[in-house]
Amino acid sequence: MQTHPIVLGTAGHIDHGKTALVRALTGIDTDRLKVEKERGITTELGFAHLELDGRRFGFVDVPGHERFIKAMVAGAGGIDLVVLVIAADEGIMPQTREHLDICELLGVGRGVIALTKSDLVDDDWLALVTEEVRGGLAGSFLAGAPIVPVSAKTGAGLDALRGEIATLAAAISTRPSDGVFRLPLDRVFTIKGFGTVVTGTIVGGSVAVGDAVVVQPRGIEGKVRGLQVHGDAAETATAGLRCAVNVAGVAREDVVRGDWLAHPDVLRPSHLLDARFRYLSTSRTPLARRSRILLHHGTTQVLATLVLVDADSLAPGDRALVQLRIDATTPLSALPGDHFIARGFVVQEHYGTTLGGGEIVRVHAPKVRRSAEQAKDAVRAIADAAGAERVALEINSADVAGMPAGELRGRLGLADADLAATVDRLVEAGDVVRCGDLLCHAEPFARLEKTAIDCVRSFGDSAPMPREELRARLPRSTPQRLFDEVVTALVRRGAIEAERDEVRLARRGGAAPKRAGLSPLAETVLARFRAWGLTPPRPKDIAAEIGGQSGAVNAAAVKAAIDELLRAGAVARVRIDLYVAADAVAELEGKLRAHLDAHGEITPAEWKAITGASRKYSIPLAEYFDQQKLTLRVGDIRKKRG
Repeated sequence: MQTHPIVLGTAGHIDHGKTALVRALTGIDTDRLKVEKERGITTELGFAHLELDGRRFGFVDVPGHERFIKAMVAGAGGIDLVVLVIAADEGIMPQTREHLDICELLGVGRGVIALTKSDLVDDDWLALVTEEVRGGLAGSFLAGAPIVPVSAKTGAGLDALRGEIATLAAAISTRPSDGVFRLPLDRVFTIKGFGTVVTGTIVGGSVAVGDAVVVQPRGIEGKVRGLQVHGDAAETATAGLRCAVNVAGVAREDVVRGDWLAHPDVLRPSHLLDARFRYLSTSRTPLARRSRILLHHGTTQVLATLVLVDADSLAPGDRALVQLRIDATTPLSALPGDHFIARGFVVQEHYGTTLGGGEIVRVHAPKVRRSAEQAKDAVRAIADAAGAERVALEINSADVAGMPAGELRGRLGLADADLAATVDRLVEAGDVVRCGDLLCHAEPFARLEKTAIDCVRSFGDSAPMPREELRARLPRSTPQRLFDEVVTALVRRGAIEAERDEVRLARRGGAAPKRAGLSPLAETVLARFRAWGLTPPRPKDIAAEIGGQSGAVNAAAVKAAIDELLRAGAVARVRIDLYVAADAVAELEGKLRAHLDAHGEITPAEWKAITGASRKYSIPLAEYFDQQKLTLRVGDIRKKRG
């Protein structure tokens, strides 16, 4: 048996044969509730498993009726591939389209179409319906998916459907098991003699018997007493597996469907989240800047307000950056990369209320207000960032307060080893300052240094200043350990002297470096920056560029020289990993101002022509002038502020 788990889900209109198809494929009846047996429809999620080509599939059977879309979304959120069920005697129906939209918005990228009840139609009708389905799926993620006529009653086509499922499964990559463990709960019940049991499909990481766990967003702590995977007892369960968890220390009445089970200190429920959003083209009217919605995330449904970040309205079919503001009583247990669905309260053109959906890019976001251009720029930057730059931006968002290293995990959802390695690289590159377990971005740290020097200088060139008075003059949000690191860094650089509880400007002579002029290495580095113009190498590569093949120039010394040039105003920090000679930036600014004075705005093509640089450099340079309040980005163009 292969260990790589695959979660397979059904989707489609009510009474198109989803449950019958699952029963024919697996031998398991997913209609477990009395009301489902009596009414002949699925009202809750049903689960089964399928053994196929040495691989075990977890089957999620979702309701098709519009009133049970909440349950459908809860099931679709964790699936790897979908079987879109369309009855051959009816064709595409309203919930077929809504389910298709939901699957696409939730990031499902693969699937197969099962034309059920094929025994009820003749070959000509079947060919006609197949053609209609192919046309109806044009432009969707299932546009080129295989279409397989089947009959749960006669068994016709089932082997062909199994073959298509196996082929699709072979192309699905394994979900990472070293990330943050999270289990969205879709069922909660008790078993006599065992206590509380919760079930769901693990969306990340792994869990083992004996692990400490927390029910979020309630913060209730418990311990894993036992695990079952597809009905079999197990010691561990990993991402992609459907499992039941017997949780000790948690009362049944304290847990509800929609909660999340996680390891301690890895999820930090949030009321403000930034996201990418796609507004479905089936909507009837433009979306207002503020809209009340039902937000679906995992198995959770909460009331929220969707706010457009940089637009007053959004046309059907368009995309935008948005802020999700969750009602005060129920914060969302989300991580960047999670998908969500937004549903409204008015029936749309396809007879459902789904408005759109998208992907979370930041949790615990600051509130974005209509006039806060800097906050809007920050949302855009985070949405476009990845890897080390994304981690650095998260740290930078804490400003002079710094960010505890442990909090990063709950904001980003990265595996401990990956996060630690990324932070180490940022510290080594000088982009982040580490003070024990507190991290501060280099930009706010440099501001603290400048403020501290200005305060000491204003106190008098020779008179010592009490450390506590200096501490009181820095921003109140500056932690003591970060203040101590600022003083230490300034002493190490020779800018100030510290004795006991006092600080003063470094006295001339002695060991303190001369303040006039640049060091020889800084002069050398500056000459190179001027030669490179707008396209310098990354800071980590500059030592090798200067030292040539010998590599004789020390990287730490070059970093110190760049810091010296930055303080002297000889180079400008355009982005975390991009420094440019100040005269090159000034020359570019002059060209940009002249263009804006003449035309009022600048297009991407015009900007590229002015810079003469590739997107690698032209985009951060454009964003630099946004931050300098010279330009304002409006869609793809930039306009002159004021």
